[in-house]
Amino acid sequence: MEASANSVRSPTSSALLREPLLKSSGSKVTLRIASSSSQSKLPKIDDEERAAAKSFVQQLRQLPNEVYVVLLVDFLNSYRSFGFRAVQYQYLTNEFGLSDLEAGSLLGMQAWLLVVFGILGAMLVDAFGVRATALSALSVSVVSRGLLAFGRSRETMTFALLGLSPFGEAVLSTGIYTVALKKLTTRANRAFAFGIQYGVFNLSGALADGRAAAAFPTSSSGGYSSPPPFTPAELASLRDRATAEERTRGFLIARAPKAKPPLPSLAPSPIFGRANVEALEKATSPKSWLAAASASLLRAAENIRDLCALREFWRALWLSICLILLSKQWGDMDQLLPAFLERHFGVNSPIFTIHSINMWVCMVGPSVAASLTAHLDDFRVMLPGMWLMAFSPVWLAYDPGIPASITWVFLLSVGEVIWSPRQSAWVANLAPDGREGVFLALLSLKTLVTALPSTMLNGWLNMHFQPNCESCRDTIGHFCSESLNISAGDAQSLGVNTAVPMHACRAEESGHLCVGGDFSPRLVTPLDSSSFLQCPSTCVECPGWESHASEMWFIVLICSISSPLMVSLSLRFLRGETTRPRQRVV
Repeated sequence: MEASANSVRSPTSSALLREPLLKSSGSKVTLRIASSSSQSKLPKIDDEERAAAKSFVQQLRQLPNEVYVVLLVDFLNSYRSFGFRAVQYQYLTNEFGLSDLEAGSLLGMQAWLLVVFGILGAMLVDAFGVRATALSALSVSVVSRGLLAFGRSRETMTFALLGLSPFGEAVLSTGIYTVALKKLTTRANRAFAFGIQYGVFNLSGALADGRAAAAFPTSSSGGYSSPPPFTPAELASLRDRATAEERTRGFLIARAPKAKPPLPSLAPSPIFGRANVEALEKATSPKSWLAAASASLLRAAENIRDLCALREFWRALWLSICLILLSKQWGDMDQLLPAFLERHFGVNSPIFTIHSINMWVCMVGPSVAASLTAHLDDFRVMLPGMWLMAFSPVWLAYDPGIPASITWVFLLSVGEVIWSPRQSAWVANLAPDGREGVFLALLSLKTLVTALPSTMLNGWLNMHFQPNCESCRDTIGHFCSESLNISAGDAQSLGVNTAVPMHACRAEESGHLCVGGDFSPRLVTPLDSSSFLQCPSTCVECPGWESHASEMWFIVLICSISSPLMVSLSLRFLRGETTRPRQRVV
């Protein structure tokens, strides 16, 4: 067992993460594995059947120590990514007042830019190594996330999402840790390592969902990061100080924003010493930049040409094209499911708890599935998982509700843990040594065409099949769920023509009155009226609101089924089997 463990460890594997993969046009950096065999070829797939006899613990102990460092960094980066992705759609529509189509278009443009910068990042990984690229991307990501967290204007939000976030998020998320694991593992233990990585990745997402659920506003007394309910005297005082625009919209509570201290100036540090100055001038001269850029472009063009001539590249590209509509279900979980649950069942519905089912299943499942199926053919493992994930929205299409949502996310997750980690290992095995970054970047080119339409489609589905009920919510998305009595004077100041006290609705969390302006006129009735006033806590209770959720989930179902069908029809090509010429019978 000790000898076997030593056969998969490399004494220089930590140094490989610091080295560029493409030092010159013809050189490659590979992880050399000690072996008692005289043959230098990689083991065949049939030789991996011996992995079936190994236990989970044995396979885990045989991973190089550097793999654990990569998994830790991947966990922290994934938590940062999931922490915002779980709430970004609700954040844009509720906090910034974007429509469903505007939010879908903005996130679609960001997804398109993520692909562009992901390609750039993959080339940077090949040119400068994993470590240097990760540190550069993280620095940009910290700035963009700070602007998203503390900025309150649409301009700041748009700049952070489209200007800074693409580089920071894409370079850290697309391929950088895949390349690291490829360099630190062998063909025999690569599928298991990717299964562990998938579990760690989803553990971070589950924890992020739990944090989002704890911080999400609920319809309870006291509210969420908002002032407590106001007494009639306080409301009268606020009404006297309210502007005409605030009276028109019905928002009597207006707080002056706190003045923010100016940012400290960042003066560049001086560089001392003639040698440093001369080196800086030489490195920043136009000739040096031009020579470096020309060399990089020539190397990139040469590698792209070589990769496009490989049959393995077209096999990997075709599989990724087949899986476009099936993979869209992950976007549906982030953009369709939260809007569906909140608008139909209110903010008290378990939105993030249901979403986290995917993370918890994908935390445990991949490593178990990888240890049990490592000896099987790749597509014998992947195809059943694809079909299971494709049919997972059936119940939602038939009877949309919370039980159907739980079933969808659970079945989706089980199917995902069967096929997705194995697909990552399959693609990594196809990538030529030393050119993994460019290989993965070229595979992501298809997303340049699909990213924007796919996310905009989700915005369109929300807008047409389950639109937001803005006439029953305040400007930051709180439902007008609490009833109260207001005087005739208050009602008149808000644009209601009445001479009697009124029964009205307001947002419980913020105390904003939902009267006048763009609010539904049916949210206020005369106090002496016999009609019953129901203040809505969901869009279903909002007067005049309609939903067609079954049709929306049926579209998701039909789109998903097309993916495993296309894979099944092209299985011979994906396996690399050549068509034998027919023999003429005499």
